[in-house]
Amino acid sequence: MIDLNIAYQAFDKYISNYDTSIPSIHLKLVHTYEVVKVSDYLCDKLKLSQEDKQLAALTALLHDIGRFEQWMQFQSFADYKTIDHALFSSELLFSKNLIREFISDNQYDEIIKNAIEQHNKYQIDNGFDERTLMFIYLIRDADKLDNFRVKEEENIENILYRTIEEINDETISPIIYEQFSNKELIYGPNRLTHIDMWLSYIAFIFDLNFKESLIYIKDNHWVERSFERLQPTRKDTLKQYQTLQQIALKFIEENV
Repeated sequence: MIDLNIAYQAFDKYISNYDTSIPSIHLKLVHTYEVVKVSDYLCDKLKLSQEDKQLAALTALLHDIGRFEQWMQFQSFADYKTIDHALFSSELLFSKNLIREFISDNQYDEIIKNAIEQHNKYQIDNGFDERTLMFIYLIRDADKLDNFRVKEEENIENILYRTIEEINDETISPIIYEQFSNKELIYGPNRLTHIDMWLSYIAFIFDLNFKESLIYIKDNHWVERSFERLQPTRKDTLKQYQTLQQIALKFIEENV
C-alpha cells in the first residue's frame, strides 16, 4: 500500500534539515517535484495502473534524496568529483531503514532501490525483470525530461561555469560530434569543451525509453530551445552545431 501523502510529509520533514534558500538546494527541491509531475504524465500516457503510477511517483520523489547532503558536503553536484548521488540516495534510504518513513510496506523496496540506483547510469545493468525495468525506464526518462527545463531556467553561465562568450568561442570535440551524429548518449569523460557538455545534455533524447517521452520533447520544442541557448562564433563550429540540431530534430520526427 502506497500513501503519497505520508511520503510527502516524510520528504518535507527530511528537507527541513536543509536551508532551501540556498540556490542549489532549492534547485534540487524543485527538480524533485517536477520529476514527479513528469512521471505522472508518462504514467497517464502509458495508461498504467494507479498502483504503478503511485510507485513511480514515490520513486521520483526519492530518486535524488542524496543530492541535498551531497551539496552540503562538497558544494558540488559533480558525481565524478564527489560521490555517485544515485548510490548515495539508495544508501541513505535503505542502509538505515529511512525508507520506512516514506512507506511502511516493504513489498516495493527492491523496485525502488534498483530504479534509484540505475537512474543516472550511462548504461543500465543487466539482469532486471520486465517490471523492474519499466520503473527504471520511467525514472530515467522523467529525470532526463525535467533536465531540459532545468537547463533552460538556469543561467547557462552558472551551469557551465564559463561566460557565454567563452563558451561560444569553443569547438566541438570530434568524438562528441561523432557520438551525437550516431544518435548516441554521450559518455561524460569524453567531453573536452563546454559546448561538448551542452550537447551531452541535448543528447539525452537518444536514451529515452518511451515514445511518449519523445512526444513530450517535441511538444515542448526542447531540441530547438536547447540549441538556441548557444551560438558558436567559429564558422566551422557553427556549421557542425547546426548539423547536429538537424540530426536531433529528424530523430524526434522519425520516432514519434
